[in-house]
Amino acid sequence: MLTPEESINIQHTIGADIIMQLDDVVSSLTTGPRVEEAMHRSVRWLDRCITQHESSGKADTQNLFAIVQGGLDPQLRDTCLEEMISRKDRVAGYAIGGLSGGEEKDTFWRIVQKSFQKIDLDTRWA
Repeated sequence: MLTPEESINIQHTIGADIIMQLDDVVSSLTTGPRVEEAMHRSVRWLDRCITQHESSGKADTQNLFAIVQGGLDPQLRDTCLEEMISRKDRVAGYAIGGLSGGEEKDTFWRIVQKSFQKIDLDTRWA
């Protein structure tokens, strides 16, 4: 099974300029406790990715991005985003994850817009 540490090591090896945390992705159409579980796991995995990245000696040459999860649940998205923002000094930017899985386009754009409202305009997004 791929671990957060292995994921970071692989991305370091290929020399990517932007590297992404390992996250727990569920279909955007999934509802209920599985979405919350995936969101919390993604936050825990981000911490492991940060630790691996910072200890690798490559943090100055490769940019680690956090991936915001939470399905289509606005409260879970807010919770995840707050967790990611609390680590803003340890990540280079953010990605909005868990979308484009069959949700309606207006729902997609509502989630994207909501995410952008929480982050300052100077933040990098992928």
